[in-house]
Amino acid sequence: MFDNFKESQKIAYSLLTNSLKTGKFSHAYLIDGNNNEDAFDFVLSLAKMILCDKHYCNFDNCGKCNKCKRIDLGNYTELKIIDTDSLVIKKEQLFDLKNDFSKLGIEGSRRVYIINDCDKMNKQFSNSLLKFLEEPDDGIVAILLTNHINNILSTIKSRCQLIKLSNNTLLNSSNVMVNFGRLFCNNKEQLDLFVEDELYINMVSAIVKFVSYFEENKLDVMISTKELWYNFFKVRQDFIYGVSLIVIFYYDLLKCKYNLGNYFFSGYENCIEKISSYNTALSIVSKINICVKKVEDLKYNLNINLLLDDMLIKMSDV
Repeated sequence: MFDNFKESQKIAYSLLTNSLKTGKFSHAYLIDGNNNEDAFDFVLSLAKMILCDKHYCNFDNCGKCNKCKRIDLGNYTELKIIDTDSLVIKKEQLFDLKNDFSKLGIEGSRRVYIINDCDKMNKQFSNSLLKFLEEPDDGIVAILLTNHINNILSTIKSRCQLIKLSNNTLLNSSNVMVNFGRLFCNNKEQLDLFVEDELYINMVSAIVKFVSYFEENKLDVMISTKELWYNFFKVRQDFIYGVSLIVIFYYDLLKCKYNLGNYFFSGYENCIEKISSYNTALSIVSKINICVKKVEDLKYNLNINLLLDDMLIKMSDV
C-alpha cells in the first residue's frame, strides 16, 4: 500500500496523495529512484493508488480489493509494465503499448503504464515516447522509473512531473532489521528483561569503550581484548549479549546518520556522533552484518576467541 511510504518518503507521499485527493495528478511522472531498493514497489503502489477507485476515496487506503490484488498478480488489463532483461528498451515495446491503449478501457476510467529503468530507452524509443507524452489521452498516466536521471532526455523531463525518492534504503533495509531482531531483540519483553539485569549498565559501558577503541585504533584493539572484552563477556551467552549490543550501538550510529535520534545507548550521544562521523552509512551496515554472521556462527560451536578475532579483522577491512 502507498501508506507504507508515508514516513520513508514524506515529500513524495504528501505531494502525490494530495494530487490524487484533489484530482490534479499529472499525466506523466518521472521517478528518480535514487538507488532506493524499494523504488519499484513505490511506483507499483502509486499505480495502484491511481487505478483503484477505493484508494483515498474519503481518505481511505485500499490494497485488498480484487483490482488491487490483480495488480499485485500482474493481470490487471489497465496496467502495462515495460521492462527489459537486455541493455535497452526497444521501440517495438512502445508500439505494443500504444496498440493496447488505443482500445477503450474495459475495466476502469484510468489506465497506467510503467516504464522501468527508463534510462535504457534507445533513441528511437525515446523519440516515440516523446510524441506519446506530447499528446496525452485522457485517463492515461505514464510513470517512468530510473536510477540514472541524468541519462534521460531533457525534453522528456520537461513533460513529466519529477519525483525524487529519498535514498534511505540502508536505514530501512529489511535485512538489517531482520538481523537486528534475530540477534537479540526478538520482542520487547526480552529486551526489557535484559535492561533490568544488574549487569546491563556495565555491559553497555563496556561496549561503548570497546567500539570506541576499535574505531580509533582498529586492529590494535586485539592487544587489549582481555581488558576491554573478556572481563565482561566471558562465556558463550555473554558473547551473544556483547555482539548483540555492538549491533545495537552501530544501529544507533545509523540513526545518527539520518538525524533520527531516540538512541538505545542514551547518555552516549556525543560518542555516537563522533564515531558516526568515522563511518559511512554503508560501512555501518556492513559492520552490522559482520557481527550478525559471527553470532550465527556460534551454533557450530566455534571457538569464541577466534570468532571475535575474525569479526574484528573483517570489520577493520570495511
